[in-house]
Amino acid sequence: MNTFISLVPENIWTTDLVYACLTLFLSGLIRGFSGFGSAMVNAPILSLLWGPTVGIPVAALIELVPAMQLTPKAIPIAKWRLVWLMGIPALILIPLGSWLLITLPADFIRRFVALIVLMLVITLWSGWHYKGKRTTLSSILVGSCSGLLSGTTGMGGPPVILYLLAGKESANELRANLVGYFTIILVGLMISFGFLGLFSESVIWRTLFLVPPFLTGIFIGARLFPFAAEKTYRNISLLFLAISSLYVLVV
Repeated sequence: MNTFISLVPENIWTTDLVYACLTLFLSGLIRGFSGFGSAMVNAPILSLLWGPTVGIPVAALIELVPAMQLTPKAIPIAKWRLVWLMGIPALILIPLGSWLLITLPADFIRRFVALIVLMLVITLWSGWHYKGKRTTLSSILVGSCSGLLSGTTGMGGPPVILYLLAGKESANELRANLVGYFTIILVGLMISFGFLGLFSESVIWRTLFLVPPFLTGIFIGARLFPFAAEKTYRNISLLFLAISSLYVLVV
């Protein structure tokens, strides 16, 4: 045990790590009982704690955990033509977004992340849905916007979620499309962030410490799901997302 502790850089052992573990546990709860929202909690809060160039790469690495679990189940269900129509332009734009992440002021990035989350929460709470047709061009544009957001903020979900909710797919197909798309995005982020040197020793160590509370939260959240209506969990998740993003905006 002492050998392991001696390997961990001293700057990791801070109170920020405790706050981050609590955040990851709560985001895991949300992911477990609602199926979404973890990245939209993790990205703004971790950016506030450690700065965007550390917090956003950590948030991206954390998302590999549910992706590895969910992707195999999504492969035979997802509508891959639609997924790739969004995924290819997203992959092209991710490097530009990643460049913006390391170029723009850190304070601007973390507040921009929080603002994006808050806008999505308000939109979902209002019940608004995209009502236009899903054409090849619109899919490419949504994917491009999402890719740029992913590289800059670590979360390209808002435009894709709103776009896919407008479709006529079953709940299983919708979930599979989202899982398939975000898996593609994660691969692009891993390559882009890795090329830019954002996966530092500090990022890797912090990620390793955050995986256990995240998995614990997912495990508990999934088992809480049968005890209340889906709408209840959805509203709880949106409320927590709203509170966390507002906090990051005003701090």
